[in-house]
Amino acid sequence: MPAGPEDHAGGSWLPGLHEGLLEEPQQRRSRRSALQILDAARAVLARDGVDGFTMAAVSEASGISIGGIYGRFDGKQGLMRAVGDMVLTRLEDDLTERLGEADTSLADVVRAFVTCLSEDVASQAVHPLAEHSTDDEPLRARRLRARERMFAAFRQAVLRHGDEIRHEDPETALLTVFHMCLGSFLTAYGLGEGPGLPRSSAHLRDELARAGLAYLTSPVRQR
Repeated sequence: MPAGPEDHAGGSWLPGLHEGLLEEPQQRRSRRSALQILDAARAVLARDGVDGFTMAAVSEASGISIGGIYGRFDGKQGLMRAVGDMVLTRLEDDLTERLGEADTSLADVVRAFVTCLSEDVASQAVHPLAEHSTDDEPLRARRLRARERMFAAFRQAVLRHGDEIRHEDPETALLTVFHMCLGSFLTAYGLGEGPGLPRSSAHLRDELARAGLAYLTSPVRQR
C-alpha cells in the first residue's frame, strides 16, 4: 500500500509536500480537510477529465465550500498541481513497494510492474494529469521526475534477476519495456473503449506482461 501521510520526506503530512507545490496547513483539522479536498479532486479528475475539473465539482464531491477550497489552495491551477503531486507520489510509492515484494523471478517483477500500472493509471487519474502537464511547467517537471523514479525502481528490480535477461542490450531492453507498458496504459485509458483497443484492462495487462518478459528474455542475435 502507498505510504501514509506521515511517511514522506521531511515528515510532511501530505504526499509530495517536499516538492514545494503545496503549503502545509498547521492544524490537524486543516490537514484532514485538505486531504479530503485532494481525494475528491482526484476523483473528479478521473471521472470528468481536465475539461470537467471545476471548483464547483470538487466542492460538491468533497462537501467543502468553494471558499474553503480557495482558502487552502492557490486556485484551480494550484489544486491541480497538488493533486498531480499526490497522485504521482502514490504511484511511485505503490510501484516501489510492489516491485520490492516481487522478488521470486523476472516474470514476477514484470507482472508486478504491469499490474501496478494497470490499476494505478486508471484509479489515480494519471492520464488526464499527463495530458494537462504539457501546458503546465511545474506539473510537467514533476511528471518527469516521477518517470525517472519509476524507471529507477523498475530497473533495480529487474536487474536483481539479470541472469534471466537474454536480450543483447539489457539497458535498451529495460527502457523499451518500461515505456511500452506505461505508454500503452496511458493511451488505452485516454482513448477509452472502441474498435481496435484492448478488450479490457486485464487483457491489456496480461498481454503486456507476456510481451515484456518475452522481449527481455529473447536470445542474443547472432552477428
